[in-house]
Order: sequence, then structure tokens, then C-alpha cells
Amino acid sequence: MLIPEARQYLGRNVAVTYRDRHGDTHTKSLRVCDVSFVPMYGSCLVGDIDDIWLDRVTSISAMD
Repeated sequence: MLIPEARQYLGRNVAVTYRDRHGDTHTKSLRVCDVSFVPMYGSCLVGDIDDIWLDRVTSISAMD
């Protein structure tokens, strides 16, 4: 997922499915607070519960 795609979810409640560093798939529900770029690490989806790296996101869907 790219930053412009992720920005459409700012301020919304979403369900994010992503892969962790071991390749296992997880799904979390969170409210998207920001989308940012961290030098040397990449793009990040900042949520109220957790931060998720955009290169690990497999799907995202709005819940509202």
C-alpha cells in the first residue's frame, strides 16, 4: 500500500490485515490518526492502538 492510498482512511475506523515479520497474518481494528514516512524504515499507518508499516499491509477496509 502507498501513502496516497492510505490517506483516504484518515480519521476513519478500519480493519487492517497485515503480515508480521514471521509471515503470519493478523487483523486489527483501529482508528487511523496519521500516515507518515519514517526515514530508513518507510511508510507507516499510525493508529490509536498500534502503528503498522504499509509495506506489510495486505488489505484495509473501512468499518463505518
